[in-house]
Amino acid sequence: MKRVIASFVATVLAATMYVGFAQGDVPDRLVLGMVPSREADVIVDSLQPIADMLAARLLIPVDTFVSTNFVGLVEAVGTGRVDIGLFGPAALVQAMDVHGAEVILASVRRGSTTYRSQFNVRCDSGIDDFEDLRGGSIAFVDPGSASGYQFPYVSLLQRGINPDTEMTSIFAGSHDAAALAVYNGDVDVAVTFGGSPGSDGRETIEADFPDVKDVVCILGFSDDIPNDGAVVRQGLDPELVEQITQAMIDIAETDEGRVHTEALFNVTAFARVDAEAYDIVREVSRTFQR
Repeated sequence: MKRVIASFVATVLAATMYVGFAQGDVPDRLVLGMVPSREADVIVDSLQPIADMLAARLLIPVDTFVSTNFVGLVEAVGTGRVDIGLFGPAALVQAMDVHGAEVILASVRRGSTTYRSQFNVRCDSGIDDFEDLRGGSIAFVDPGSASGYQFPYVSLLQRGINPDTEMTSIFAGSHDAAALAVYNGDVDVAVTFGGSPGSDGRETIEADFPDVKDVVCILGFSDDIPNDGAVVRQGLDPELVEQITQAMIDIAETDEGRVHTEALFNVTAFARVDAEAYDIVREVSRTFQR
């Protein structure tokens, strides 16, 4: 009963806070959503505490939504079922350009605001050069993933290899599944995130396969990619958006918050960002709009 009363009081206080200045939607509850980049249970276990910390700062209850793929989360933001989305850069741009979402934050990993796509091969495969990939098999992550598909696809094209006609490809569904596919020898090469401090896709399976860095070697990287980030759906009150933005920054600065952001996607901080930072992602995305 105490929790029910506390929740009711918090909701009333939140409504009172916004009376008089609301210029957009101030919902009774917010929904925070993301797509798993690793095991779904890890995502659920770490996303809920972040939602709880966000709710405590906003005085608005915050629910969570874990989508099975990028398309589902983009659509959920577009239809208003999700208010705050944590996205990879490709899906983030789609949410902005198709549904009018507003980017508010970029992830920071040990001081870096960019990362790359990492090409992983078995160390005993005899693959020493990208030319050796021609005619081989590749595990991508998801069609909506920047580091798990779009940037490595373009990177292969730039090296004169057409993944559609000169390779056999699969979509593994997550970065850890892609890493596992090459570890097991199911494919010749797998792409994951990587290429920045504290960012190495092989580490997504290191707890279960401690020898992964001895078995799987890095062949190379794509060009730099802006880090993933957070968007809010179109129509939210600007003052509420500002409070969400600052709350997420503050959460990542706490010891408890950092534990969960690192568990989710190796994030050590959040930084404010302008939409123009993702123009390179738009440029790469045009390859897939023809």
